[in-house]
Amino acid sequence: MTDKAKAKAIVTLENLRLVESEIFRVASRHGVKSVDELDNLITKGKLSEDKVGEDLFRLDHLISEKDRLEKELKKLSVKKSYAWKSLQDLL
Repeated sequence: MTDKAKAKAIVTLENLRLVESEIFRVASRHGVKSVDELDNLITKGKLSEDKVGEDLFRLDHLISEKDRLEKELKKLSVKKSYAWKSLQDLL
């Protein structure tokens, strides 16, 4: 792997880590694990759309960003399941 590809992989792994931590923070604030669960709570009237609407859109965006970053790692032949090992190898 070239130095440029290594640098891109390191940045991508770090961005993925940040996105995943933000997904966890937003989702756990409402006791859900997905956008669908949050949407269902709104639909059932258990949460107010006015209160969580912005988080719903933020969570959806973060999940899309996570998918994009995971695809980027796959292109770079870095396995997310071995993220720490991959990161150590890249350094």
